[in-house]
Amino acid sequence: MNVQNYLKTISVSAAILCSLVLLQGCSGEQDDAGAEKDTDARTAPYGTVKVAGESEAAPAEAAPAEAAPVAAAIDGKALYAPCAVCHAAGVAKAPIVGKADDWAPRIAIGMDALVASAIKGKGAMPPKGTRADYSDAQIRAVVEYMVNASK
Repeated sequence: MNVQNYLKTISVSAAILCSLVLLQGCSGEQDDAGAEKDTDARTAPYGTVKVAGESEAAPAEAAPAEAAPVAAAIDGKALYAPCAVCHAAGVAKAPIVGKADDWAPRIAIGMDALVASAIKGKGAMPPKGTRADYSDAQIRAVVEYMVNASK
C-alpha cells in the first residue's frame, strides 16, 4: 500500500470514528431523570387550546417544579455508556476507567475541579463529553462513577 492510500484509509477511519462518537452523543435527548424526551415537533405544545364547552376561567396554577436530583440519586454507571467510547480504550489520551494510574493525578485535583473540567471539556474531550443533554448533576454522577471504579 502506498503512502497516499494509507493516509486516505487513516483519514476515512478517523472520520468514521469521530462520526460515531458524535452520533453517540446525539443519540437522543434525556431529561434529568434519564427518560427520553418527546422531541417530535408535531406534539410540542404551542399554546393553549380552547376546547368547546370549556369556560374561559383562569387556568389552574401548575404544580411547583420538583427540585433537581442530587448526584448521589443519579446512577452514574447507567449514564456512562457514551463516555465509554473513549474512556474504555483511552482514545485521545482519555483516562481508562479501572486504571488507577491513569486516574491518580486527576483524583488529586479534587472532585469539584475534575467535574468542572468534564463539564467544560478538556483536551480532545468536548464539553460534557458530547452529551450536552446531560445536566451538570448527571456529569458529576458519571465522573464519580468513573473515579470510584478507578481507585
